[in-house]
Amino acid sequence: MLIAEKIGILIVLVMFASCKKNQVFSPDNSNNVLTLSTSDSTLVLNQANAYNTAITFNWTAGSNHQTSSSISYILEIDKKGNNFQTAIKKELGPQVYNLSYTEGILNDSLLNRWKFSPGTAGQLEAKVIGVIGDTSVAPDTSKIISITVTPYQPVSNTLYIIGDATPTGWDNSKSLALTLDQTTPGLFHFQGTLNSGQFKFITALGSFLPSYNEGADNFHVILRTLDGQPDNKFTINTTAVYLISVNIIADTINLQQLAQSPYSALWVVGDATPNGWNINNPNPMFPDPSNSFVFKFNAVLNAGEFKIPTATGNWGCAFYRPYSNHPPLSDTSVQLVPNGSSPANTNDYKWSIPAAGTYKIKLDLSVPSISIQAFTPYTKLWMVGDATPNGWNINNPTPLTADPANPYIFTYTGPLSAGEFKIPTATGNWGTDYFRPYVNHPGMTDTTAQFVPHGFAPADVNDYKWSIPTAGNYKITFDQLRETIFIQKQ
Repeated sequence: MLIAEKIGILIVLVMFASCKKNQVFSPDNSNNVLTLSTSDSTLVLNQANAYNTAITFNWTAGSNHQTSSSISYILEIDKKGNNFQTAIKKELGPQVYNLSYTEGILNDSLLNRWKFSPGTAGQLEAKVIGVIGDTSVAPDTSKIISITVTPYQPVSNTLYIIGDATPTGWDNSKSLALTLDQTTPGLFHFQGTLNSGQFKFITALGSFLPSYNEGADNFHVILRTLDGQPDNKFTINTTAVYLISVNIIADTINLQQLAQSPYSALWVVGDATPNGWNINNPNPMFPDPSNSFVFKFNAVLNAGEFKIPTATGNWGCAFYRPYSNHPPLSDTSVQLVPNGSSPANTNDYKWSIPAAGTYKIKLDLSVPSISIQAFTPYTKLWMVGDATPNGWNINNPTPLTADPANPYIFTYTGPLSAGEFKIPTATGNWGTDYFRPYVNHPGMTDTTAQFVPHGFAPADVNDYKWSIPTAGNYKITFDQLRETIFIQKQ
């Protein structure tokens, strides 16, 4: 009996071990049924919620039909009646049991992929497919479910300010672009100097319609699509720096006159910069004399990274950073990040310079926005004006002499008359770009000079020029990279 009992116990143990092994490596999911459900079956989309989740698809775990193989899932969504011939197909891999869509992404597919009509309800169909790793077993497919969706007509994703209050006047081909907010749909920002005058907004360069004009009061905008509709404009009474926030979904506008920039000094630090990672001595940015919210840094940079500290000698200060690490140089978004636990600070987000070369960086704190552009120096520059030997002859202006050892430096040594001059980048055309002062007729000790594209900024609209107070021999040294000018009487 004792021996028989031992044999029986041994058999039970072997069976238990075998059963345990099968549970681990060969699960029996044959009773599982692949089912699909949604968080909502009727949706009315709204662009104000474009970044919010519109719908979540959920499904159960499928069966591997006792093959010990993994199951990958494919979600298919299509317009009802298309038999999934124009479906969006999302291959999601194993152990994924849900997928969400934002209102903006879903709306874009409804309008552009399936040609739904804005404001009109239509129907979608969805199914999920469970693909088993053992290809000898046919995939499982859930029952098809239906969703009723009403899309919206999206507002413009571009907006421009136009008017005689702006630096570019009423020329609709040169209007200044507002910056689209990164977190609030339909919200745009503009910061800059506005003069006494009027303005409104257009949605595309070169066209006065559609436009957004003053609505019931100066806190609201209204969409204007026809010439016969009222063309009411906003009015600026005092020349100053303004911050404008316009929401063309809510049809609201906020106009704020800005007193001063939150920072009087900023720096760049990183291995892309000449001073590297030296937080005790980072490279200073140059404050724009005409706009206290704008800082510039023009230099020969290395391939590498940089960020913008608000103080020196302290890695724990606030930094201006990108919204993601190493964004493309075309990305103008920027954020102020206090020292702490935000993703941008925790992950130490920085900008990346992809190749060594000459760059011009411009940071606008009020929007905020950043421009990072490679700079190719001009090989020829001139002076034009009644202070120069050749006067106002744009066809034959007085040439500046290029420094053979430095492509950014140009000089002129010789006689100048009492009068004005500016520095054109081409000849034979008054409509060219210029290097100009920040104010008209600055003092001789003012060494600042700025590059001004034709038709942009007060410096070009108001035709700012340097002034020579008395005739004599002068030496002019101009640096087109660092945008400085030294005018010295000999």
